Amino acid sequence: MLAKLAQADGRVTKEEIKSIEGFMEKDLRLDAQGRHAAVNIFRTALNAPGAFSDFARQFYSQFNNQPQLLELMIDILIRVAVSDGNMTNAEEALIQDAVKTFNFSHQRYEQLISQYARPSDSAYAVLGCQPSDSDEQIKRCYRQRVQEYHPDKIAAKGLPEEFTRFAQDKFREIQDAWDKIKTDRGIK
Repeated sequence: MLAKLAQADGRVTKEEIKSIEGFMEKDLRLDAQGRHAAVNIFRTALNAPGAFSDFARQFYSQFNNQPQLLELMIDILIRVAVSDGNMTNAEEALIQDAVKTFNFSHQRYEQLISQYARPSDSAYAVLGCQPSDSDEQIKRCYRQRVQEYHPDKIAAKGLPEEFTRFAQDKFREIQDAWDKIKTDRGIK
C-alpha cells in the first residue's frame, strides 16, 4: 500500500522514501536485515501490477480483527502522504479507500489527519476528542485509548514484537497528550 500511495501523484519523492524508512526504523524498529527486506518488498510493490485497493483488501483480510494495526496503517499512510508537505487529492483518495476497506471510523480518520495538519489540536486528536469537548468526555476518550493501547493488553494478543513496541510508543503518546491537556485545562 505504501508503494502505491507513494506513486499516487506520479512520482516517488525523497521525502516519501525517508518517511517510509523512518517508519521501518522508528515505529517497527526493524534491524538492518529487516529494513533491507522491507525495502525490497517496497521496491517490488512499486512495479507490481496490483492496485492500491487490492493491497488494502489483502491487509484487511489479514488484520481485520486487530483494530490497532488497522489504525497504525492509516496513520502511516497519512504520514507518508504529508511527508512531502502536501497531501494530494490522489493520495487522499487512496487513503479514503483504505478507510472504507478497513471499516475505519471516518471521525477517527479526521482526528489522525489533524495530528499532522493542525498541531495545536494534536493532543486532542491523539485521544480521539475535540478541544470543544467537556473535561468528562476527554477523560472518557483518554481511558478508552489507554485501554486500547495498554502494552499488557497488546502483548496478550500475541502480535509481532514490532507492533508491541508500536503500542508501547502509542501508549506513551496517549499519556503525553493527556498530560498536556490536563495541564492546559487545569484538570486534576
